[in-house]
Amino acid sequence: MTPRVHLHVGLPKTGTTHLQNMLWHNRETAAEQGLLFPGYVHAAHFHAAVDLQRERYPDWITPLTDQAWNRLVAHVRAWPGDSVISSELLATATERQADRALRSLDFAEVHVVCTARDLARQIPSMWQENTRNRRTERYDEFLAAIRGDGGHALHELFWSYQDLPRVLAKWGRNLPPQRVHVVTVPARGPGLWHRYASMLDVDPDRFANPDDHDNHSLGTPETELLRRVNVAVERRVGWPQYDAVIKDYLAHKILAAHGNGKVALPASELPWVRDRAEQVVTAIERAGYDVIGDLDDLLPAITTASPAAPTDAELLDTAVAALADLVARMRNNPDRDTPTEQVRRLLRGFSEQHPPVMALRELYWKGKAQLSWARRR
Repeated sequence: MTPRVHLHVGLPKTGTTHLQNMLWHNRETAAEQGLLFPGYVHAAHFHAAVDLQRERYPDWITPLTDQAWNRLVAHVRAWPGDSVISSELLATATERQADRALRSLDFAEVHVVCTARDLARQIPSMWQENTRNRRTERYDEFLAAIRGDGGHALHELFWSYQDLPRVLAKWGRNLPPQRVHVVTVPARGPGLWHRYASMLDVDPDRFANPDDHDNHSLGTPETELLRRVNVAVERRVGWPQYDAVIKDYLAHKILAAHGNGKVALPASELPWVRDRAEQVVTAIERAGYDVIGDLDDLLPAITTASPAAPTDAELLDTAVAALADLVARMRNNPDRDTPTEQVRRLLRGFSEQHPPVMALRELYWKGKAQLSWARRR
């Protein structure tokens, strides 16, 4: 049978980090069920998406991004079963770039996948994510920019990632609608992984949940504090240092541990957000795409809550708590890699760039998966 390649192209902030971590940290479990999550470093799919769109993401080009898309495709081609490629950055690909990606996978039956959730949750999450990527707009400025018909650079930036019908049409225009899948994020509680796994034809309950690796949300005071840090550092800090120190360490490890992770959509924004969500649902229904879940999950719940801007006292308390946590972490160095992990990280990076080393790792990985499968029989 022709192998399937599930091309998960977005959307950002729809549980993509959790799904990617489930697949990465359970690669052997997936392989035992005939599913490949390709790549030999955690960021292989990110590197491939950047390589496909080098003009859009020049600041993220590194030696590991050179030919990264072709390396990922070669890994998929060598696998006899199904595969899944996942990066939310693929949402911004042009039609030409999408066509190039699909042509490179013409040896397989390609399925395009988008995970999606309601805009009332997406919008606050994207403000947080933008702030974690050194942007400096206040929440009210962000809301004003994305509302309406455009005229602001941030408007196009936001909707280039979040216009679900446009992303689906761009990637799926030459595919039958039954091979274009929309996986909705449940309105309440867990369940996204089970929906996603059912589409991949794997047993979701055999995958261990790596909770500590997920992309945890910030609360309003934590996001506002981070925004002010961005204003203070301006461009004096290069992206690699910002990514390692501020985004990964300060935001992900320290600030996320102190907040409640909730930023609400103001009630005044709900009418246009719900109208836009209804248009999205109608477009999906008319296109005839395969829906895993319930399209009602994409409709924002009616709410009257309006988030209050954090006070100076709240920001001061947040900053003091973060500094105290930072001092404690620096003393204990809990995040320093062990020598064994440093060697593993170097080997993963080396093999990602050198096909012969990749091939050896792949043989080992396949053999281990096949041995486990044989023991179960």
